This record gives sequence, structure tokens and C-alpha cells, in this order.
Amino acid sequence: MGQALREIHQVYDDKLDGMRGELETFYNLKIQEFRTGATRQNMESVHAKEESKRLRTQLTEFRDKLTDLDARNAALLRELEAIRREKEERERELESENNEYKTEVAKLRAEMEAILRELQAIMDSKLGLELEIAAYRKLLEGEENRDGLRQIVDTIATGQQQRSQAAMSYSYQSSSMSSSSAAAAAGGSAGGSVAYGAGGGFGAGGAYGSGADSSMRVNQVTKGEMSAKTTYQRSAKGPVSIAECSADGKFITLENTGRKEEPLGNWSLTRNVDGKDVANYKFNDSFVIRPGDKIKLWAKGQKPYSASHLDVETDQSLGVGANVITKLVNPSGEDRATHVQKTTYA
Repeated sequence: MGQALREIHQVYDDKLDGMRGELETFYNLKIQEFRTGATRQNMESVHAKEESKRLRTQLTEFRDKLTDLDARNAALLRELEAIRREKEERERELESENNEYKTEVAKLRAEMEAILRELQAIMDSKLGLELEIAAYRKLLEGEENRDGLRQIVDTIATGQQQRSQAAMSYSYQSSSMSSSSAAAAAGGSAGGSVAYGAGGGFGAGGAYGSGADSSMRVNQVTKGEMSAKTTYQRSAKGPVSIAECSADGKFITLENTGRKEEPLGNWSLTRNVDGKDVANYKFNDSFVIRPGDKIKLWAKGQKPYSASHLDVETDQSLGVGANVITKLVNPSGEDRATHVQKTTYA
């Protein structure tokens, strides 16, 4: 019996030792796990504290930067407002200056128009005088009215003069086959008519295509009445045209209304006066007329010292007459520009 009890006691002790060992092992494992978890939590807590500190530092820096940016933004807004006020003030000044310039331009334009009207009147008077000189020259050269001419000379020599007012209408019509800008560039004077004679005298005055009327007083001859009417016509088959032919035969004006240089080498300028060929001028090989230029061809001995350096003095007389046809002919014999002057006396 005693032996059996010892054996039972021994079995229970063995089981109790095994259970105690298992419990100790489990306890140790749990303790180790708890210690490892606590260490990890401590590390995470330290990291979280460090991260929180770093974030607080960044937040403080950002707040400082935000304060600086707010101050800078306020300064920029003040500067922008100042610039805006300066801009508005400058705009007002510029508007005032612009109004002053406009007023000044209007005054200058009015002065220019007055000068142009005065110049137009002078040109009208010049044209009238040139035509009057041509008419007197025709009288001096004529063979038909010797008594009337003698009476005119006697009247002028004795000083018996009377003043009257006459009117001359001048309308220029041009037909250019190259472009319509040629007539505009010619200043609206492409062809015309001149009327003389008012109560037996010669009248000078005029109205160009601009519609401006002008008149001048001239000597009226009571003996030997005569009136003259001169018409002008011109045409061109290209940019180069005959812009003007002096009534007294001193010069002929060529004009290039195109946009490029026009070579006139070996071209000819012919002039027929009262059915007779009086001039045939041939240009040299290198003769060129630039765009927009006007070149005068002067008769022999007629070129003044004040003439443009572009002007040319020919070696021929251009002639004066009642019916004058001036042509610009190319080397092929084609008429490229024509100017016709017809004068009738009554």
C-alpha cells in the first residue's frame, strides 16, 4: 500500500513539475513579448515625440514665413496702389498733352491750308502770266493784226491804262493708262482750259481742280481786243508721264508715279509746234528716273542756277506756239506719254 502511494505521489509530482515548467516557459515568453512590445512602444513614442517636435518647429517657421509674406504682400499692394495712382495721373497728363497737340495740329493744318491757298493763288497767277506772255509773243510774231498791235504798243507806251477784273478757269483732265495714282500724284492738274478776254483785255486768275477760286486785276487794253483759249491734254502708257509743259517753252517736266526706277536710256522727247518738229532730244544710256521724282528738261540756255541737281539742260530750243504736241518715245518708236496744248484766238 505504501509503495502504491509513493508511486502515485511520484506521478503527481512529475506531472506537477511538467505543468510548472510549461507555465514558467509560457510566463517567460509572455514577459519577453511584453518587454519587446514595451520597448517598441517606447521607441514609437520617442519617434512620435520627435516628429511632433519637428512639426511644431516647421509650424513655427511657416507662421513666421506667413507673417513675412503678409507684410511683403501689404507692401506690394501699397506699391501697386501708388503705381496705379501714378499711371492715372500720367494718363491725365498725356491726355492733356494729346489735346494740346491736337489743337496745335489743327492750328498748323489751318495755317498750312491758308499757305496752300495762297500758293494756289500764286500758281494761278503764274500760269495766267505765262499764258499772257505766250499770247503777247504770238501777237508779236503774227502777221495778221499789225494795226491792233501798233495800237497796243502805243497805248502801253503812253501809259493810258485802265484796270478791270477778268477770270480765268483752269480745269485739268488727265487720262493715264498705267494707274489712277498718276493723276492723283500730279496734283489734279492733268489737262485744262484757259479763257482770256473780258471786255477786250487779258484776264489772269484761276480755279484749279481743288475748287479754290482766285482772281487778279490786270491792265485792260481798250484798243485791239483779243481773247485766247488754251486746252491741255495728257496721257501716259506707264508710270512715266509728262507732268507739265511750260507755256513759254522754257521747260518740260517728267514724273515717275510708279514704285520703282524707270530707265529712259535711248528714249526720245519730241516736240511739234504748229505742225513743225522743233525738238528731238535723246536721253543718254544711263538716264534713270527714280520713283516719285520730277525732272525738268530745260531748253537751251534757260536752266536757272537754282534748279534741282536732277534737272537737265538740253541743247535744243523747245519752241512756243499755239498748237504744241510733246511726246515721250521709247527706242521702239512707241509713244509712252503725250502732252497736247491747243490755243485758239478770237
